[in-house]
Amino acid sequence: MLDAYLAGLLAHLGPFLALFVAAFLQSITGFGLVIVGAPLLMFFYDAKLTVPIMLMLSCCGNTVQGFMARDKADLRLTAFLFLGVLCGLPVGFLIFDAMDAGQLKIFINILILVSISLMQLLHVKVQVRRRNSIIAGFFSAITSVTAGMAGPPYLIYLARSAIPADVFRATCFVFFLACNFSSLASYLVGGHPVAHAAHEFIYLLPALALGIVCGNLVFKHMPRELIKKSIFLILYITCTGSILYELLK
Repeated sequence: MLDAYLAGLLAHLGPFLALFVAAFLQSITGFGLVIVGAPLLMFFYDAKLTVPIMLMLSCCGNTVQGFMARDKADLRLTAFLFLGVLCGLPVGFLIFDAMDAGQLKIFINILILVSISLMQLLHVKVQVRRRNSIIAGFFSAITSVTAGMAGPPYLIYLARSAIPADVFRATCFVFFLACNFSSLASYLVGGHPVAHAAHEFIYLLPALALGIVCGNLVFKHMPRELIKKSIFLILYITCTGSILYELLK
């Protein structure tokens, strides 16, 4: 059994290294698992397989972090965000289901380009209230189901709010956990198979753990701002190149 698993790991060396890099960068900078991992994994898997794989991997990390931070999370805010998620899940799944793998790959790369551009350029402060929380949750559900990342709408909504940093971080983990699990459930309800994604997830999970551990070990010695700038540059080049390749092939 162990020999077969190790042989499987060797056969998955490419995506294993890609996910290791994404987890390593997230551990150092605080973001990057899906934004970096999805474009890299789409070199090895089609987009419709990549998204549920990333959701499963994200659930693992968010389960541990969400449990540890649950006492500091703003559960009332999370509840309104999740109400929006429940409204957005059917819309997200319809978009996901309507696209073929090539169209979804282009959509995901465009979404990543828009997200990182907004993260760098947008400095609008949105008032934290019930309606806005539901709207943010709605769009988080759409990006989660279609691209495996609930983060951009949440960050755009709350990044410049007056919420204390520890509460923001804890709420982030709890909300992402709820959103990611709900997104996976939407695939099952919608009849989209996830067995293949679960099989690949088993081989990629060690890469997630190893990347996080290695990132934590070298965290203090890395120039984080330089790495962030490098990540954005690499993503602009990778996503733009991937879009052009899909359009021209």
